[in-house]
Amino acid sequence: MPIRLSRDARLIRFSSSDGLQLEGRLTLGESGRAIVLCHPHPLYGGSMLTPVIMTVEQTFRESGYTTLAFNFRGVGGSEGSYGEGQAEVADVRGALGFLGDTLEALPPMLVVAGYSFGSVVGGRVAATDSRVYLYLGIAPPVNLHDFGFLRSANCRIALIAGADDEVCDPHRLEQLALSLPGKFWMRILDADHLFEGALEGLAEACRDIITWAGEGAAS
Repeated sequence: MPIRLSRDARLIRFSSSDGLQLEGRLTLGESGRAIVLCHPHPLYGGSMLTPVIMTVEQTFRESGYTTLAFNFRGVGGSEGSYGEGQAEVADVRGALGFLGDTLEALPPMLVVAGYSFGSVVGGRVAATDSRVYLYLGIAPPVNLHDFGFLRSANCRIALIAGADDEVCDPHRLEQLALSLPGKFWMRILDADHLFEGALEGLAEACRDIITWAGEGAAS
């Protein structure tokens, strides 16, 4: 699918919760809905310009969400250096704080989405922050990381992965999903870890998640 940045998108800077200046891309949408997007591994070219991140960002924006994609510490114009997935938790918390300040309050439909490395970092925040309504994990590397922390999450959880993903075995992901205490949504696409040739399928999955999340908020 063609990826198009909104004409209303603007580059911003905000502080991580431990004081680093980070760069991000903000597009304001309807009140009550917002998403923070966490990109893949900084040491392997991950950034807020990664096609998967931009596809998810565009899909949620088209559904009226305020979107905030940002660069983790040490990436692009963000200060600091790679923090092995631990220090980056402060980056996500800073993004949530910035959103809350910008919107005057965090919206009830608050989504934290992460792709690969970003799914680990974003998931750690979503599992411990009661303000998060939905966590979206895209290609979570369950072969490499223990995602057991999601079992303490009170938010809804949606998971998307590729059938040919070398670091996210679909069977392991299903086992994780079935171990979660709350409601979850999962889809396996005909894709690899990079979702090459599968971005339209990813966008369709995101549209279905948006519908599912909205049904839960209305119930």
